Amino acid sequence: MKRSLLRKAALSAREQIEFSLGSHAERLGFEAFFRSAAGLYMAENCLIPRNDLFRLSDLLPDIFPPCGSDEERVREASAKASEVLGELTSDVWRSGVETVGQLYQYFISGDRECTEQGMKKNSKVSAECLPAATQIFTPRWIARYLTENTLGRVFYGSCGSDISQFEYYVERDVTVRKRSPEEITLLDPCVGSGNILVCAFDMFMELYRSLGYDNSTAAKTILACNLFGLDIDSRVCRIARFALMIKAAEQDRELLFSGVSANIYDMSEPETAEQLSGSDVFGSLIRPDHVKKPLRGRAKAVHDILTGRFTCVVTNPPYLSSARMNRELLTFLKGEYSHFSADLFAAFIVRCCELTEEDGYTGFLTPYVWMFIKSYEQLRRMMFTEKTPETLVQLEYSAFGEATVPVCGFTLRNCRTDVKGVYFRLTDFRGGLDVQRDRFLEAVRNRECGYVYETSASDFGRLPESPAAYWVSGRVRELYEKYPSLGSISAPRKGNSTSDNGRFLRYWYEVDYCRINIERSAIDREETLDKRWFPYNKGGGFRKWYGFNEYIIDWYDDAAEIRAVPTAVIANYQYFMKEGLTWSTLTSGKFSIRQFGRGYIFDNGGCCIFELGDRKNFICGLLNSKVFAYIFGQLNPTLNFQSGEVAKFPVICETSAETDRLVEECVEISKSEYDSFETSRGFLRHPLI
Repeated sequence: MKRSLLRKAALSAREQIEFSLGSHAERLGFEAFFRSAAGLYMAENCLIPRNDLFRLSDLLPDIFPPCGSDEERVREASAKASEVLGELTSDVWRSGVETVGQLYQYFISGDRECTEQGMKKNSKVSAECLPAATQIFTPRWIARYLTENTLGRVFYGSCGSDISQFEYYVERDVTVRKRSPEEITLLDPCVGSGNILVCAFDMFMELYRSLGYDNSTAAKTILACNLFGLDIDSRVCRIARFALMIKAAEQDRELLFSGVSANIYDMSEPETAEQLSGSDVFGSLIRPDHVKKPLRGRAKAVHDILTGRFTCVVTNPPYLSSARMNRELLTFLKGEYSHFSADLFAAFIVRCCELTEEDGYTGFLTPYVWMFIKSYEQLRRMMFTEKTPETLVQLEYSAFGEATVPVCGFTLRNCRTDVKGVYFRLTDFRGGLDVQRDRFLEAVRNRECGYVYETSASDFGRLPESPAAYWVSGRVRELYEKYPSLGSISAPRKGNSTSDNGRFLRYWYEVDYCRINIERSAIDREETLDKRWFPYNKGGGFRKWYGFNEYIIDWYDDAAEIRAVPTAVIANYQYFMKEGLTWSTLTSGKFSIRQFGRGYIFDNGGCCIFELGDRKNFICGLLNSKVFAYIFGQLNPTLNFQSGEVAKFPVICETSAETDRLVEECVEISKSEYDSFETSRGFLRHPLI
């Protein structure tokens, strides 16, 4: 409910600001919004009187710099926005300073949606659009989980802190070296609006209080010594600085106007120092050397952070696949993070480990594709052999709607130990983040709830490509180790990508049937000049045994026109026209496989298995069985069934006449049903006639 209210208020405030500023809205809109949201928060929490609501540039010029000749225009727009935001109740404003950052997320949601629409059209994300495309607000309970299981772990081991105050803390039997409170540091290199640092500030305050510090001294020490942040977006850096200064002011109001500042630095403007070149695009991914020439001001502060080591590095890194990266960013990643360039978040995981002390902790909120997909295998091996996964929370597929991808939160010890990781599998619990939080807390209190697993990272290496399948039993791992893979006894293959299916594909009934090659055993280029169409396997929905063979492909002149398309791919030509098994690579449901005879070309969306010999029926039955669905689903929870994934499945090959008979009967029943409809090439007449 609170999220919907905030979204409505933020979008209404944006409308008011755009109406007030007109053509100046893009340039000055943030200033008007930030002042209105921050001013209302401070007034509602008794940090400033209401008559100072529109004097923030006078009171806090470092966070709200004057706008020069536009100052009056910004104040008027801010007043309009305040009328809308002021309708939020006092309870909302007093729920925490994160409210300002959450409002900002909704304030820019239109920019994000526009960027996402461009991404759906396969356009690259420019450097200017990176913040809008990648910024995602970190919910408070997830920020607490990440900080309590990194920073909290250090507090408990180093300073003997009382962990009973940590609601999201997962108890582990680990040893942490002693550190003084001032020596314990936490960095968020993708700081956003500062939610993670806000949670860390609260934890440090409790630590310092327990050691006898007064509130004012503790707050000043935290800002000076303990917390650090970087980001390429100057706007969220200001929100994060504001958030930490508010946290300090809650302890001592005078700190707000004392000149004390938070160690949060904006990297959006290219630095003049050669060592920091590209910081406006690559952010904290850059790896500067130690310089001989002295640096000053912000450049020195940023350089010191990027060459330093921190006790904990905790962040919600940007998510952006390599397919959506602009050329400058992709070239940088392939050069600096060549094995970890599949997505921006993967490079940040590596960089954060570099920025962490050898026995320190890292914490992340990322898409969970890294746990299973082949392109992240190197990342997994690094995490499982050089680091120690200590906790992981895998959220339900659509629980984190703002991310538009399924995500997980996890914490790593930045060194290798023998401690087993604790994994929370929340994938079956629908209802959004509040339900996920409640289920997680239930599991923290009761490890016997049925969805908590303890697994050693070394066990992941027993499975092909080391997926983080923490819930898989020892028996399943044994099957993969003991028995041959499907790919070793047959030939699972992916097929073509025409890059223009609308041009090259048709349904069989859309062309002259006499020009379709049926049950051919080979492709003859000369004959394709006359009979240009061939049956085409390109997947479909869920259907076992037989069917989805209504497509044909234009193979004129042995596909000369397809070959002329620069992005088209013709793969595994030697298997064209051979009989085999086929399945749908992309599906919204379960895996299913079908038999087909000779004469087919095939698509990447309809991968196939060849060279089956007398095992064709056995393999078809196995891959349509509940045994396959259970084991394969365990290791491939995504809905993308690539040929390489299927090829890894272990096979205990025991063919029999009874198996052949049952599979042939299933195929015949499926074929009879499929051929009873006019869309099938085998249709003769409707069964009701």
